[in-house]
Amino acid sequence: MASNEDTQSVAIGPQPSQVTDTERLQKLNKDLENIPLFMTHLPTDDTNPAVEALKSLISEEAPEDMAQKFKTEGNTSFHRKHYDRAVAHYTHALTFDHDNKELKVSLLTNRAAANLELHNYARVLEDCKSALQIKSNTPKALFRAARACIMVGKFDEADECCEWALRLDPESKELKKMQDDVSEARRALEVREKEQEKRENARLEKREMVQQAVAIRSGLSFDLSPDNKKKRDLYAWEVSEHCVELDRESAHLLWPVVFLYPESKESDFVQQFDEAMTLYDMLATVLAQPPPWDNQQHPAYTVDSVDTYFLARPLGGVEKDERLVKVKSTMRLATILENPKYNILDGIPSFLVLPKASPFTDQFIEHYRQQRIAHDSAITKSDK
Repeated sequence: MASNEDTQSVAIGPQPSQVTDTERLQKLNKDLENIPLFMTHLPTDDTNPAVEALKSLISEEAPEDMAQKFKTEGNTSFHRKHYDRAVAHYTHALTFDHDNKELKVSLLTNRAAANLELHNYARVLEDCKSALQIKSNTPKALFRAARACIMVGKFDEADECCEWALRLDPESKELKKMQDDVSEARRALEVREKEQEKRENARLEKREMVQQAVAIRSGLSFDLSPDNKKKRDLYAWEVSEHCVELDRESAHLLWPVVFLYPESKESDFVQQFDEAMTLYDMLATVLAQPPPWDNQQHPAYTVDSVDTYFLARPLGGVEKDERLVKVKSTMRLATILENPKYNILDGIPSFLVLPKASPFTDQFIEHYRQQRIAHDSAITKSDK
């Protein structure tokens, strides 16, 4: 009977491969190198039949024939209004090296036609210029260059192209119509420019009238936030998107005004608040219906149940310098804005609206009272 030492165990079933993953990947890459699709470089010898077959296929068609083939495909795409594809085909056709100048010119003018449809006017002009450098008497290149020049407003250049093309083809109705198009486009541009100039003059006149109206109201004072201080070419009242306007009929200023509701952190914007109106009149309109954030059955914000305030901030001051000033709602807006304590920040007056009987209002007023006391105390200490 054999001992255990003499007994050799025999493995049953498939054995694990001794080839590592790295070795397996290297072999796969080597095998792929023999397939043309995956080659990173062409072999220097002619031992690969697949590569040689591809070479023979390519060499069967001359570069000029290949260019013509892609031109045909480009023409098909163009007629189907697939202009991007047409440009791609013409571009590919232009990569083949041959001596057929007519074909090169045709490809350039065809690509220019496709780019005209795509509104790529700079590329149109580049292709037309290249075509004319190859063959100067090419009406198609001149025609398409003229069309591109019209679209970018180069009317003198468009006229030159038309005149040049008509010397080559004096009877061309298409070119004569193009000349008419140039003249019409030039007239249309002149009309637009005059209209734009008229609008700009009207805007400047309106702007100066507002400035004069603001200037004669000598009690008005303006302050600017840091960003708006950089807008040196603007008046203080026009630095924001919404600006004060002048009603020419009444000669009243119409102010953009913001009503702030600190308790609900909400606001209302009035685009044109006539300076002759009182705060009461405007709030009667703004609060005619309970705001959506107020109690709809028992609203706390009605024209008769609120008080209005503004924050008085000295010129160039910061938030801690602000003081709460109560305003009579029966006062006209013009009178309030000329209060020596009121500085219109960024051209838009603003007011705080608080309910008359409210713990929040009491706390809000107390906050500003304590802020004033602390500020005054700091000044007193500094004076000592």
